[in-house]
Amino acid sequence: MNCKALSGIVMAAMMLVACGEKKTEETAVVDVKYNIQKLEPQTREVNFAFPATLVGEKSVNLYPQVDGRITQRYYNKGDIVQKGQRLISIDETPYRLRVQSDEANVRAAKAALSTAQLHYDSQKKLFEKKIVSEYVMKTAENNVLTAQAQLAQAQAALSNSRTDLGHCTLVAPISGVVTGNMDDIGLLVGPGMQGPILTITDQNQVKAQFSITEDLYSTILRDNNITMSSKGLRNKAGKSISDIYNNIRLRTKDGLLYEEIGKIVTIGGVVDRNTGTVQCEVRFPNGRNMLHAGNSASVIFPFKEDNVLVVPQTACKKLQNKYLIFKVNSNGQAEGVVVNVVPTDDGKEYIITDKSLKAGDEIIADGVSMIEEGQKVK
Repeated sequence: MNCKALSGIVMAAMMLVACGEKKTEETAVVDVKYNIQKLEPQTREVNFAFPATLVGEKSVNLYPQVDGRITQRYYNKGDIVQKGQRLISIDETPYRLRVQSDEANVRAAKAALSTAQLHYDSQKKLFEKKIVSEYVMKTAENNVLTAQAQLAQAQAALSNSRTDLGHCTLVAPISGVVTGNMDDIGLLVGPGMQGPILTITDQNQVKAQFSITEDLYSTILRDNNITMSSKGLRNKAGKSISDIYNNIRLRTKDGLLYEEIGKIVTIGGVVDRNTGTVQCEVRFPNGRNMLHAGNSASVIFPFKEDNVLVVPQTACKKLQNKYLIFKVNSNGQAEGVVVNVVPTDDGKEYIITDKSLKAGDEIIADGVSMIEEGQKVK
């Protein structure tokens, strides 16, 4: 084959390759169609979670009323005790001796009163017969009054002694879980102690204490037409917060959803200006003693949102604590918008919580990671 022929073949091959590349390049230009969604107001229910601390429905601190050393403890820490159950004994020896002494004083005072009364009766008869003077009769009468006063004093002292003796035994004023603070046998205790000797907490009902934001508090009042009245926070129909929000759930620290439903019992009417929050309490039944005072948990607060804008989570790109969404501007180009959102319960959508987007706006529903600002999308 001569050089001219070879050269022609090479040129032809190069032309074919060039044509192929051009054809491939042309076919690579594809008209990408983006999933564009128009925003319309919708209704969604959102479960807000708030960290909470559990407390007993009622807690009672017991303080010793007498001085002495603990001689016996009739419970173990963490036991469930019943109202009236004996819990602690304090050495009663000195108080029992004082009772015996005061009982003797009462007997002596009664005898003295009886003697004074006999003497008065005798002097009164002699006075009526004009044998003794009025002074003698009045003196005998005063002796009776003095004996009566001494008997009353002796009886009061005996009553106090018996009360102190009774205070040597501490009993449970309520039913609940008992925890000891300073209850070791042999420990010297008394009324001057700074802290309680033990605490009893009624856990048949447990309250979760938590805070909600000022915005959520205002929304609750506004959406339910609730105002402050002489009977507390109530709507126009007279329903209280407890009547309206009685389906609250609790998630324990280990992530389990508590089986019982709670209802809100108190919600503060004052916003804490330092934190911008309002204090709340939700009561949960605890008949099986599954919840314990002092534990941490999360209150799941259901809240119905009306006329809100909802976007799929695939339309959002996380930017620290906010999200980026691309909306379609009037020129059909992608325009980035930074928004605040809260997730819905299904884990697939976000609710827009600010006014960065409005009804009728069109957004790109997915593929946002591949989109650039100003890109033609429509």
